[in-house]
Amino acid sequence: MEPHRSSEERESSDGSKDREKSVVGHDNKRKERSEEEEEKYYEARKKYVRVSSLDALSKAMHVLRLDAWGRQVDEHGNVVVNIPNNLSTVNINNNHDAAFQILKHFDPRIRIDKLKLLRPKKMTFHFVDQGKWSKQADIVKLRSRFGEAQARDFKAKQAHLARAKAEPDINPNLIEVAERIITKEKPKDPIPDVEWWDVPLLRSGTYGNITQGGLVEEVLKKEKITLYVEHPLPIEPPAEPAPPPPQPLKLTPKERKKLRTQRRLATENNRKEMVKQGLLEPPKPKVKMSNLMKVRGSEATQDPTKLEMEIRSAAAERQQAHVDRNIARKLTPAERREKKERKLFDDNNTLETIVCVYKVNDLSHPQTRFKVDVNAQENRLSGCAVVISEGICVVVVEGGNKSIKRYQKLMLKRINWAAAVKDEDQDEDDDDDSEKPQNKCVLVWQGSVAKPSFHRFLVHECRTENDARKVFFDAGVGHYWDLSVNFTQEV
Repeated sequence: MEPHRSSEERESSDGSKDREKSVVGHDNKRKERSEEEEEKYYEARKKYVRVSSLDALSKAMHVLRLDAWGRQVDEHGNVVVNIPNNLSTVNINNNHDAAFQILKHFDPRIRIDKLKLLRPKKMTFHFVDQGKWSKQADIVKLRSRFGEAQARDFKAKQAHLARAKAEPDINPNLIEVAERIITKEKPKDPIPDVEWWDVPLLRSGTYGNITQGGLVEEVLKKEKITLYVEHPLPIEPPAEPAPPPPQPLKLTPKERKKLRTQRRLATENNRKEMVKQGLLEPPKPKVKMSNLMKVRGSEATQDPTKLEMEIRSAAAERQQAHVDRNIARKLTPAERREKKERKLFDDNNTLETIVCVYKVNDLSHPQTRFKVDVNAQENRLSGCAVVISEGICVVVVEGGNKSIKRYQKLMLKRINWAAAVKDEDQDEDDDDDSEKPQNKCVLVWQGSVAKPSFHRFLVHECRTENDARKVFFDAGVGHYWDLSVNFTQEV
């Protein structure tokens, strides 16, 4: 239920409503009018832009019209005589005028091209020769594959081909004339009158009548011409010692033990692998009396007597297998002798022969003489021992390195030369012993020769020095005696 209102309030409220309605209607009409005006504006704008763009395009485009004779005409068909040029008024014209001003005050003695200054060079097209880029690609590939040198060679070759194509009129047979280089050649030997291979066949030593065309039998030695081919005599090369064998590496006992352990482990692993593959039978269990209960367990209590017999028989078999392996590995008497000889003596194929010359003051004692003779024979040495009743004694031995070392130890260390003389001359007076020099042995010379001069070791007893020298001269080594006689030991 509405509250009670006066007439004035009622009229004012009605008037406000009418005003609101009129304002809203006016706004709606204005909106409708504005939309229509905007549409008309846009349509007019489109027409204006289209017309203006066409006018600008027509003004910018210059249509070229030609008649039947190729003359330029305008849109009315009139022939155009003078075509107006649009002259530019930018700074380039000012620069051109400035160039003229410079030329007025330029020194003519300076060499300069006026056309380049007045008319600068225009940019033109630079056409690429056919195959230029493909050649550059090939050079890059060669440089990446073979290196810089190969690419440089290829580039030089391409330049040479291009130069040859550019100059097709040049005769390739022409040689460029340059400065002549004079090289000094080795003078050749003069041509001999007679070749050296014809000298043995000619009687007079010259060609004679053979050069005149006639072959005379008296000129040639017919007995020299046979069916056989004559070969030059072979010359034996000088005896050179063989290179020394490689020395074995010296190992400590700890290292040798470690290598032996590694070797045995490798052998055991190979055997286990063969057992896994079925190539070898697996070994029987190694049962002993000490581990009987651990291995058999309950079986040991059922029949201990039978089990003990089996264990003892298996142990006996193992012992016998061990003995058999040792016997199979044992060397035969011939192999043992060969091994002993290989250990004591050098190889017979060696070219080196070592010679030792000893000088002894007195070798008259039979025991000492026996030692010198027998040890030389046992060591397979060749040579001689020359004994003079009143004078020095010379001992020469030849052989291998091992034998020479043992014999040298005998002559210089083992034999007591002074004691041997005293034992022999113990009946003589002490005064005579004091006058004689002390008996001793010295090494005069040691070296190597191509081949031995003696076939075996012999002891020669000589009365005089001439007889002793003759023994050495007969063997071709007389200098051994001269060297021993003139030898003086340095103190």
